[in-house]
Amino acid sequence: MSTHFTPFKADISEHSLPEKFTFPFYYRPHPLSVVAVKELQAYLNAQPGWDEKFGLIEGSTKDTIGKMFGVLVKKKKKDEIGY
Repeated sequence: MSTHFTPFKADISEHSLPEKFTFPFYYRPHPLSVVAVKELQAYLNAQPGWDEKFGLIEGSTKDTIGKMFGVLVKKKKKDEIGY
């Protein structure tokens, strides 16, 4: 089984973990999820050799194909939080 865990690069100390998992289609995203998404977008934009037109650059609609990525915020056994 392959696993991938990315620790947060940003300071997330002002955010507490959510009490429970919420219904993913009709809710406001938790602040940690928003930080994780922004970090993932930055990572994707910085990949050399990727010519994918994900639509992440504001105003770039020509030839945008889109792509769906998801993040799951996780706390490891040693209290390390990432996604």
